[in-house]
Amino acid sequence: MAEIKLNHVTKIFNRVKVIDGLDLVIPDGKFTVLVGPSGCGKTTVLRMIAGIGPATSGHIYMDGKDITDLDPGKRDIAMVFQNYAIYPTMTVRDNIEFGLKNRKVPKEEREKRISQVTKMVGLWEMLDRKPSTLSGGQRQRIALARAMVKNPKVFLMDEPLSNLDAKLRNSMRSELIEMHKKLKATFVYVTHDQVEAMAMADRIVLLNKGKIMQQGSPRELYQDPDNTFTAQFMGTPPMNVLDYGKDIQLGFRPERAVLTKEYPDGYAYVRKARTVTCEMLGSETVYKVEANGRTVMVKSRDCDFDAEQDCWLAVPDKYLLFFDGEGKRIRPKNEKERNECIKKIRGEKNGRI
Repeated sequence: MAEIKLNHVTKIFNRVKVIDGLDLVIPDGKFTVLVGPSGCGKTTVLRMIAGIGPATSGHIYMDGKDITDLDPGKRDIAMVFQNYAIYPTMTVRDNIEFGLKNRKVPKEEREKRISQVTKMVGLWEMLDRKPSTLSGGQRQRIALARAMVKNPKVFLMDEPLSNLDAKLRNSMRSELIEMHKKLKATFVYVTHDQVEAMAMADRIVLLNKGKIMQQGSPRELYQDPDNTFTAQFMGTPPMNVLDYGKDIQLGFRPERAVLTKEYPDGYAYVRKARTVTCEMLGSETVYKVEANGRTVMVKSRDCDFDAEQDCWLAVPDKYLLFFDGEGKRIRPKNEKERNECIKKIRGEKNGRI
């Protein structure tokens, strides 16, 4: 296990600053997920930690040791790639054993490690088969086993499940979570999929344009976003964020909104509305709703409305969040400050927003 620390790390490609003075601590033994839109710098961070894409400036530490200029092979790190990077002409055993032979690990120790990891990932009975005879999930397990057999302090994973179909991806997510619990190693996992990040992470680091937008537990990022970028990146459908002027925005999660047929009493936010679309998704229904010329998304466990139907839209006071004109979270310290935010929202009537 190992703690990784990036100290004011910058990466420049062709005069473009991809990572800008990044300070980040990846905790020892945790499953940390780097997430963000395409081009945000998450894979670049992973490659700098691995040593295959050196930082332009700054320092990277592992357990307090400066590894900024250390050769990748000496970092005690294993990396799993999106495309698996396995050798098609080799058997499963040979693929897993290849790195150990290069490190001159004795044969008896090699056999012991291969036995342990292949039983853990479900490849024990496939050791003599070629990758071409295996499914995508089984080939991904070869890549995982090849990383595990090295007994590294850190596992780096660059979108390892993105080439799998949805059902297999869900299954492999669970297997990776179990694997992390057994190995108790430091995992650093890159994905653009916020659902994957929420499902797997102990800790999420949300990046955008080379900067950290927010970091914390999945629950913290979802329930307590620092800015509108986090609020709308995490969650499906994303948080509703309504602009009410130059310096105030109102936000609420789709599942916190309520649709009613009669006027709802006891809610801070109430609007006459009309459903636009209705998507029945089994255990829940997602509505697109128009209210006072604004479009919002509502997620409900009930399916009480059809498309093009009049209704009332309401949100309890405790689920209303406020952001300033630049998208930064406004956190009222008391009821007075909260009322000031409410007053800035246009259309205040009878104490309601």
